[in-house]
Amino acid sequence: PNMCKVQHVVGSKEKFYTYCVAKHIKYICERPTYVRWECCSGFTQKGNERGCTNVVPLNNLLDLTSDLKLDQFVLHAKKAGLQENLTQHGPFTVFAPSNEAFTSLSVKDLSSLHPGDGSPSLMQYHVIPGRLNISLARKKNQEYVTLYQGKKLRFNKYSFGVATVNCARIMKPDEMATNGIVHVIDKVIRPVDMHSTIAQQLQDDERFSNFGMALLVSKLHKRLKNEKRSFTVLAPTNEAFAKLPTHVLDKIFSDSDTAEKIMKRHIIRGVFCADAIVVAVGLRTIDADRMLFRCKRDGLSINQAKVVYPDIVKGNGVIHGIDTVLLPDSVKNLTELMTDMQLSGFLNLMEQAGLNVTIGKGNVTLFAPTDKALKELDPQYMAELKQKPEKMVQLVNHHVVPGKVQKPDLLGDHDLPSMSDLGIMLKVNVDRQGVRVDKAKVGRHPRECKSALIHRVDNVLVPPEASLMETVVTDPDLSMFSELMAISGVSEILLPDGHYTLLAPTNKAFKFINKNQLEDIMADNERLEKFVERHVITRMVLKCTVPWNGVYTMKAMQSDKTHFAYGRRGALHVNTHARVLSEDILTSNGVLYKIDHVLPCSCERGLRNKYNQYISSYRYRKPYW
Repeated sequence: PNMCKVQHVVGSKEKFYTYCVAKHIKYICERPTYVRWECCSGFTQKGNERGCTNVVPLNNLLDLTSDLKLDQFVLHAKKAGLQENLTQHGPFTVFAPSNEAFTSLSVKDLSSLHPGDGSPSLMQYHVIPGRLNISLARKKNQEYVTLYQGKKLRFNKYSFGVATVNCARIMKPDEMATNGIVHVIDKVIRPVDMHSTIAQQLQDDERFSNFGMALLVSKLHKRLKNEKRSFTVLAPTNEAFAKLPTHVLDKIFSDSDTAEKIMKRHIIRGVFCADAIVVAVGLRTIDADRMLFRCKRDGLSINQAKVVYPDIVKGNGVIHGIDTVLLPDSVKNLTELMTDMQLSGFLNLMEQAGLNVTIGKGNVTLFAPTDKALKELDPQYMAELKQKPEKMVQLVNHHVVPGKVQKPDLLGDHDLPSMSDLGIMLKVNVDRQGVRVDKAKVGRHPRECKSALIHRVDNVLVPPEASLMETVVTDPDLSMFSELMAISGVSEILLPDGHYTLLAPTNKAFKFINKNQLEDIMADNERLEKFVERHVITRMVLKCTVPWNGVYTMKAMQSDKTHFAYGRRGALHVNTHARVLSEDILTSNGVLYKIDHVLPCSCERGLRNKYNQYISSYRYRKPYW
């Protein structure tokens, strides 16, 4: 009993206590962790007994820090004249730096702790009146007056139970004493002028002079002067600005709208210290853009930028100096945005087709395949594209739609006009797995630059070369079904802009049907029409929409139910017995599947095979293979 879990970070001296980090995190800053058990605060082990059963009586604050082996703090506290307060008065909350925090200070910093001119010691800044119990603290951003000339410090509480004081991490919280409470911190903290603002720091600090100038152009510096609000500012260094193209720099310093868009992406409401990030935290900037703070082995990163000057603490927040300007998508051109989205493969195709400039000027939506999707494309087809530039142009234009189509505007069973000269529409389908354009799944988060909206898709949108009927007619394996469609007149009611699924039995499938019965059906046009309509569905059913462990059911044009399911060997089946022999063949007005059985129709008493035996009912049964 009375044992607490302590997480140790491999390769460092960092520890996280269970009441700091609510649960075991396998990796902290990309470093693995391991767990050890220690006696909880206020308990020790008694002899060889299991657990920690011996209760330790409470001591005063100074004796408690000595018991915690904070020898350097005890030494400097006595030197600062805090001995009487910490032993006889109170209650106080003490933020006691670890021994390592003191040893890491330079000689100059150590001497500044105790000025010789009669000024109070900076050690007083580590003590506040009252008891601050961190495990019970509800406010996540709070200022407290210290014993040092009435100066304030800022306490913050974050996710994973991490807490900081002036951006120093509280390593071991809530050690109780008779006259207060002690929290062990990992740094020696210094007074912050709570009237000194982020805006003032950025104007005075030479490292961020370009960022300060951009703030003035954007007029956002007024917001950062507000002492009643707290912000985290990601300030690119002058070296970061030097990496920008000249035309972007000129626009930032001359156009207030551009400067405002860029500056807003560097400002976050609230205070987020570097030590607050132990894994990753998603935050939003004041323009509602998403930012991912990640703690890596080599330090803190924010999206693609690395933090080079962390935790510049000011009265109304904190500044992190970063090595890259975080340009919002709205100021990027198409090429820059596609490069940022890692769509270099399709960008290369656009450049080869000579369309990157043309598309980049228009107000368009681009469905851009990932590099992985392009690698999976048939090498023979890719070779053909290089030999026929006009075909490459058609392929690229087939991925482009006029206007900016947001994801909520992508409605199922609707068409989108592509910019291809072929006049072929893109088919939009919505299923439980998401939104699809043709056979490609649309990514979750589109990105938008000034000239284009880009949706990432997981398949190349190859323009179909024929309609359903044209595909059936030209396939010698489907000649029998093609003839039946023509005689029945069903081929004429398939609209050119439809979303059909055609289940076409092969010639071999018809050989299993009783010849006399088939002739009877062909002689009766109404029966034949129903028979053919049994193989047509008025909505597109793609292979990827059929669940592996379920049944996908749709009604045929004739009104019978059609069940799609995968068998145990991975093949797609229709109504149990009809096996799909081909991939889903995309056409201009739907999708075609070749199947190895004719589908029985409820309008017939039952189809008979060539031995005059009835084929089993059309009702669905689970495949037995």
